[in-house]
Amino acid sequence: MQIYRHALLLVQNETDGLLLLEQAERLAKEMGTRITVGHLSADYRELDYTSDSLTKDRQSREVIDAKAMLSRLVESSSIDISVRSIVSIHRFRDVEAVVQHEDIDLVMLGHKNRLFGVFSSFSFEFINHLSVDVLIKHIPAP
Repeated sequence: MQIYRHALLLVQNETDGLLLLEQAERLAKEMGTRITVGHLSADYRELDYTSDSLTKDRQSREVIDAKAMLSRLVESSSIDISVRSIVSIHRFRDVEAVVQHEDIDLVMLGHKNRLFGVFSSFSFEFINHLSVDVLIKHIPAP
């Protein structure tokens, strides 16, 4: 079995975050894996060709909400966790840069079954775009 030194959990919300943290806590306790929990937000600035304050307000709100969610997840955990907020329009390139820069050897993501989920899931796309192992955890429907 592979021993992972540093795992990055890319969470969308608290529902998948709690399930991924549960899995990550086992890794941390059994293997001594360092855990970083992160959130990927769209970078609207690269799409903003005019000075659109509504776009900037929306992006600011999303980043603030994501950081608040990450803080709640960290508080709920029994292990030490680092936090990483990634704001990007090029998600695969920028996540790969974080993977390389922070010496991450496992990326964990959630996936929900939904209509056309196989065709539209970002989680599955990470498998083909990252240079490290990717673990995709099923997130059951509420």
